[in-house]
Amino acid sequence: MMARADALALEPFGAPLGRSMVSREKKRVGRSKKADLIKAAYKLLDERNPEDVSIRAIAAAAGCTTGAVYRHFDSVDHLLLVACVKFLEDYMADLSELLTQNEDPLYQHVEMWRSFGRQAFAHVDAFELMFWKANEDALNDAIFTYYQEFPESWRKLSGFQVMLFFSSNIQERNLLTLNRCMAPYKLSKTTIDILNELEICSFHGLMMDYRDCYRESGKAQEGLERYMQMLDYMLGAVVVAAQ
Repeated sequence: MMARADALALEPFGAPLGRSMVSREKKRVGRSKKADLIKAAYKLLDERNPEDVSIRAIAAAAGCTTGAVYRHFDSVDHLLLVACVKFLEDYMADLSELLTQNEDPLYQHVEMWRSFGRQAFAHVDAFELMFWKANEDALNDAIFTYYQEFPESWRKLSGFQVMLFFSSNIQERNLLTLNRCMAPYKLSKTTIDILNELEICSFHGLMMDYRDCYRESGKAQEGLERYMQMLDYMLGAVVVAAQ
């Protein structure tokens, strides 16, 4: 008997749609609806907190039934986490430009925090959900799912950029760039680990200070500027002490 794959390969061009071709068409339509659901959830998240986004609101915005959500996602929480990944796109674009236009690791480290902070303070709830509430496996899955649906968003990244962006562990990602920029100062591993923890904990704590007001005019920028001042002080103190 001819194998199924061989039979499909011999299907003549222009023949009526067979079961296999119908199946492929359904998958294509399914992927399109999945992307629609992600976009709809993202738009709602841009306007309200995750806990205020209902499955009915997402389905209505995407022009489908609530059942369609469960055909493509494990739960509404799963969909919301995938949709949150879209908030990282501007950060990713900044990252790509920064790592190709400036070779100073310390400058890169500071500006990567500036870009990350610009997005995080403007979307506190989404970033809190991604990097402090969701477990690492769930966020890894969300990032993978998002970039299966929107692959054009990451194709131009270099290998190092992919390592940075697709690491869902913020501690590991920050440590990667911190090791690069602190290498000339011959700091101990313990010192770098402490500095890494200080950068991340101070960022998260300050971000939480703005959780109830970040949508107000000027508040996101205020939070970003406060953190950048703290970061400059921390890094400056370490560099001076190491010289």
